[in-house]
Amino acid sequence: MKIAFNVDVIKDLGITKMVRQVAGCGYQYIKQSSPPQINPFYKHPKAWREVMGEYKNTLKATGMEISSFIVAYRCSGPGEDRR
Repeated sequence: MKIAFNVDVIKDLGITKMVRQVAGCGYQYIKQSSPPQINPFYKHPKAWREVMGEYKNTLKATGMEISSFIVAYRCSGPGEDRR
């Protein structure tokens, strides 16, 4: 069983500070929801290569892992363009 910290409550810290704070609390796993830098709601591209590189490097440096990644998509309503 993995016990993970949901980083949604500290998403405004920025990627490096967010991961380091969770690691400092003794967690090994992150439940990744939607911080604006990594998974902004309804926008493309989802994250830039530099952002993902920073995230991967910080995870590796702290020994942290992602237990789950929550993705939200916008559903088109009646009469909306579905592109």
